[in-house]
Amino acid sequence: RIWRLVWGCVAVAIEAVVALKTLAQSKRRLSAVLTDEQRCELVVAMAQDVLSCLMAHPEIEAVHAVCGEGWARSDFPEGALVMWEEAKSREGGLIAAYEMVAAKTAAEGLLFIHADLPFLRQEDVSAVISASVDHHAVLSPDLPETGTNAVLRWRHQSLPLCFGEGSFARHQQAAKATGTPWRAVRANGVARDVDEPENLDRLDRKDPDLGEATARWSAATDINLLMSATHHAC
Repeated sequence: RIWRLVWGCVAVAIEAVVALKTLAQSKRRLSAVLTDEQRCELVVAMAQDVLSCLMAHPEIEAVHAVCGEGWARSDFPEGALVMWEEAKSREGGLIAAYEMVAAKTAAEGLLFIHADLPFLRQEDVSAVISASVDHHAVLSPDLPETGTNAVLRWRHQSLPLCFGEGSFARHQQAAKATGTPWRAVRANGVARDVDEPENLDRLDRKDPDLGEATARWSAATDINLLMSATHHAC
């Protein structure tokens, strides 16, 4: 197994960080069409798919999960996974959770990536890593290109994380302000997140790109009824 991205004769360590909110509070916008149990099961399934993809990727040396309340080790795939408690990030919030891990790891490159990406594939992660050659930061947006679903940043870079509303534009502005060279990667598996009720339309278990855990959730849930309710609500 190859553990490091090698440029010339230099081995470069890249680690991934996934932040998981308190489970009961995750994806509250989906409550319009999902029961609390269905919503939590979907959140766990998507996180399992994202972590499985990252943990199996040959160029990711380590995977970190920053967890709020309600998560257990048994929720995650077996294998090497570094777990952190969100409460240990002093200021709280997504960015603080990511930066807590960034301050504690010695990795040269860190891939900050969201947990609601059930279509994430090995080739999506490879595309982001490949774009970071020559120590460029990488920004990977959602489908409408308003939010950012993944950022790869190098240790020597001062690029601040700007996740939240309008983050794709704000990340670009921050890169320019700090003189950080960067590239954008529009990867299908990174772009297709699940935030809003209408996004449930994407979870067709017959889609070959849909992660196994999320596909099982879709098969066990009356997705047609959910989509009908979604369209009625809209």
